[in-house]
Amino acid sequence: MSVESVDESGPLPRGRHGLTREQVVTSQYRRLCTAVLEAVGEQGYAATTVSDIVTRAQVARRTFYAVFGTKDECFAAAYDLAVGAALDQLKETVTGLQGVSFAERVRISFEIYLGVLSTQPGAARALYVETLAAGPGLVAHRARVHERFADYIMAVARVGVRDGELPGEPDRELIDMLLGGIDDRVRNCLHQRGAAALPQLVPLFTRTAIAMTQIPAA
Repeated sequence: MSVESVDESGPLPRGRHGLTREQVVTSQYRRLCTAVLEAVGEQGYAATTVSDIVTRAQVARRTFYAVFGTKDECFAAAYDLAVGAALDQLKETVTGLQGVSFAERVRISFEIYLGVLSTQPGAARALYVETLAAGPGLVAHRARVHERFADYIMAVARVGVRDGELPGEPDRELIDMLLGGIDDRVRNCLHQRGAAALPQLVPLFTRTAIAMTQIPAA
């Protein structure tokens, strides 16, 4: 669930570097978002400080406060950015596939998403466990992310309807229930077995998603 791009992963070079002001600000923003996810995932939300974040991001403390007002604001931005990056990757990869059944699209979606989470245990814990510890300030962000994931599943389901594999557009409330169950199972796996075991949930998630999307809206 990385929010970095390859050429923005490290500190900016000292002195003249030829980057525009916009590129510098974008680099700093993304490094701070990456750093807060890593710090929160390893240390917990309450224990993470602004000093921890700027040290990992390799930026000055004043740079942090030029971009974000508080640790809460930085974490919320990182949460939105990381999930947005994951959804963009899923949409680009899965919805554009040709000659692939609905069931395969669902399975591939979970394989991609859980595979990424499994390789970044700190970010996975930050996104699924520590967001709850962050308190009411992140409630709106969690709700918005939930809606975006539901929109993605509905988009994949519409392809299934188009191809005659689903009887109709699924019940959105059941999709909401599906996502709640997915969140719970991911958290349980992180607590009990660790992020490396997340891909083992692919068959369960696939079966459940296929079953729930077969029920059309009333």
